Amino acid sequence: MEQYREADILKIISVIYRKMQIYINVQTRNMGLSSGLTPFIMLTCENGEMTQNKFCELLDISKGTVAKTLARLEEQGYVVRVENAEDGRFINVHPTEKAKDIYPQLVYTGDAWVKKMMQGMEEEERMQFLRSLGKIAKNVSDYM
Repeated sequence: MEQYREADILKIISVIYRKMQIYINVQTRNMGLSSGLTPFIMLTCENGEMTQNKFCELLDISKGTVAKTLARLEEQGYVVRVENAEDGRFINVHPTEKAKDIYPQLVYTGDAWVKKMMQGMEEEERMQFLRSLGKIAKNVSDYM
């Protein structure tokens, strides 16, 4: 088993992130999607209608980036954005049938990547890995 030092963590995270992006880009290319767009479709399909600002909270992404990404997905026919009837400062987003049709394939793609990534790990190792990732994500979100 290979030994890693704490100093290796940036390299390790970078490799995992880049390889995940490449994998998702290849798997979603025929749908006109990319690794940056798929989480938005998945969230709308899983949550139904939600405010544009909710994406900022769930994905920890700036309002500008969320707005640009959703505009692109709207142009491609994956989401519809409408002004909130109760408060015009908010924009509601909901998935289209086109998004719902590809959702199962996106879930499969994500599941396949996770299985490949965790290949050879015992159940307890997988659970500890997920707990650790959750803590890391919280720490960096709190810091930034």
